[in-house]
Amino acid sequence: MTSPTWTILIPTIGQREPLFLRLLDRLLPQLDEHEGRVRVVAWLNAGDPRLAEIRDRMIADAGTEYVSFVDDDDLVPEYYVAEIVRALAERPDHVGFNLEFSTLDDAGNAGHEIVEHSLRWPKWGRSSEGLLYRDFTHVDPVRTEHARQGLFAHARPRRAEDRVWVKQVRPYLSSEVFIDKIMYHYLWSAARSSWQQPSAIAPSGPRPAVEHPYFAWHPLSDS
Repeated sequence: MTSPTWTILIPTIGQREPLFLRLLDRLLPQLDEHEGRVRVVAWLNAGDPRLAEIRDRMIADAGTEYVSFVDDDDLVPEYYVAEIVRALAERPDHVGFNLEFSTLDDAGNAGHEIVEHSLRWPKWGRSSEGLLYRDFTHVDPVRTEHARQGLFAHARPRRAEDRVWVKQVRPYLSSEVFIDKIMYHYLWSAARSSWQQPSAIAPSGPRPAVEHPYFAWHPLSDS
């Protein structure tokens, strides 16, 4: 049986270029051993179209069995691709894992928590033992055919488009491989939360030059 194919999708904005390149430095070397079966596609945007429409188009154009997103200001561990490829070999609908959730508010207050992403949970919540959990999100790998059953663009402007998409897609997911490791570092900062406000997105300059055989800019991305 051949290994599954997987596209990692990264929408990005010009003002986050250093963070985007930081992510690629961590992620792209992990693709080499998989000989093109795992790819990264990015989309540079200056505020139009809105993020929800970008996400929908990126999923629609993915030519692989699986898709997932990584936000441009987040990070993944060095074992991210290898662990997920092993999980995908079982051909599940969804790959669950632990996510490290870190926050920094306007006052400089930092927070830190581990979140379990698994289909065994019905929605967002906290267990009686204090565990923060979610059923799944756009950063979890899912079968592309199922990901296309939802539209991020159904969210109203400035609303969380990922939550709207999750509700549409969740009924199609039944099988899961769970990785009991921290597989994603969600690094939320109030100062960087500008995607939901297109007018606040700075005009982008030229796309950064990224030289890697398994990386591509989406053809509709700003150049």
